[in-house]
Amino acid sequence: MKLRRGEYCPIHRSLACCGREPIPKPRVSKQFGVQRIDDPYHPRGHRELRSNAEMRKLMTRKIREQKGICAICEEPFTDYNDIVPDHICPRGMGGAWRDDHPDNIQAVHWWCNGEKGSSRV
Repeated sequence: MKLRRGEYCPIHRSLACCGREPIPKPRVSKQFGVQRIDDPYHPRGHRELRSNAEMRKLMTRKIREQKGICAICEEPFTDYNDIVPDHICPRGMGGAWRDDHPDNIQAVHWWCNGEKGSSRV
């Protein structure tokens, strides 16, 4: 008996065994740098997605611009591990799905960001 293309093998519980050609796995490309996504509904006409390394660089720049002070509680930062990026216009308030543009990011304490939630200050 021959197995059909989408049928699991009852012995191996696999889609690619018993003489069938293996199913190619989709390649997941890692995101490097800043990715620009065209969005006709966004005021700028595009959104930006940043990799973790680019977000770290942006956060360092934002900390310097804010002179080491949290944008929400206005207390100075004491530990770098307490700082997280905060989206000024969050998705819950009509913002884009994810927009990591520098004008939309501010450096805040993680507990301030948790209290703020999906609202504007």
